[in-house]
Amino acid sequence: MVPAILPGDWLVVNPLVSAWPRPGTVVVFREPLSEALAIKRVAARTGDRVPFAGGYLTLGPGEAWLTADADEKAAASVGSGPPIDSQRFGPVDAGDLVGRVLFRYAPLPRFGRIAPRATIAS
Repeated sequence: MVPAILPGDWLVVNPLVSAWPRPGTVVVFREPLSEALAIKRVAARTGDRVPFAGGYLTLGPGEAWLTADADEKAAASVGSGPPIDSQRFGPVDAGDLVGRVLFRYAPLPRFGRIAPRATIAS
C-alpha cells in the first residue's frame, strides 16, 4: 500500500463493519489464498464490473475487488515483493473483511486519514 501506508505505520481499524465500505476505502481483510491479514483499497463491490483477464467480471453478492496502491517499483523501494491484490486472487467475500481503516496515528509526522484514491468500477 505504499505510498499511502508505509511499514511502521500504526492504524486505527474499525472491526464493526459487516459489509464492504464504499470504493476508495482502505480495509483489512484475510487474503483468500493464505488467510494472512492484508491491507488493500476497495476498488469495486457487489454489482460492479471490473476489467479482468481481457474481459469484465461482475461482482456477486457480498464480493469486493481490492487493489494495492503500490506498483512493483514502489513496493521494492520498501523491501517488498510485487503487490498482490484481486488481479491475482480474484474477488474477496465479505466474510474475509476484518475492518475498515479509520486513520493512521503513528508515526506522529504521518498522523491523519489515509488519502482516497480513484476506483476502477465501470
